[in-house]
Amino acid sequence: MSALREPLCPLCGSQLPLRALWKFARFENSRVLPGFELLNRSGLLRGQIGIACPNCGAKFKVVQTRIRVVRFATWALLFAAAAVFGEWSRRTGFAQNPRVELIAVAVIVSITFLLQRLSTPYLAQVRPARDDEQLSYPLRSAYEGPQDGNI
Repeated sequence: MSALREPLCPLCGSQLPLRALWKFARFENSRVLPGFELLNRSGLLRGQIGIACPNCGAKFKVVQTRIRVVRFATWALLFAAAAVFGEWSRRTGFAQNPRVELIAVAVIVSITFLLQRLSTPYLAQVRPARDDEQLSYPLRSAYEGPQDGNI
């Protein structure tokens, strides 16, 4: 079982298009489609966002708790590792050139941001939408198709 797999629909077992949802949100956030503002500064979905199964049409709410927990843990581990490495390098005199340390930090932080961006849709979870929830479905036109039968 792959760790990078989109959630499955609990009713029919097909994959839910969460990766497409985040791609659409990033595309919209790049000022190409003004007005939606689906992503906040950290790359998480803003507001109450839902997604429908493309196979059976069941509606779900996108839950981002696991994304937040993994991001917090990643940054906490990164800062802890930096503190331990800094203390070790001071004691041993490992890095005499601060530029090397600065470049290493920049590379590690860039890789961390990239990995977080790539893994975000796979870490999202879904739960069945309740009747009293006001959810926005940004990908609605992708899975409903033309409304009047004309192409």
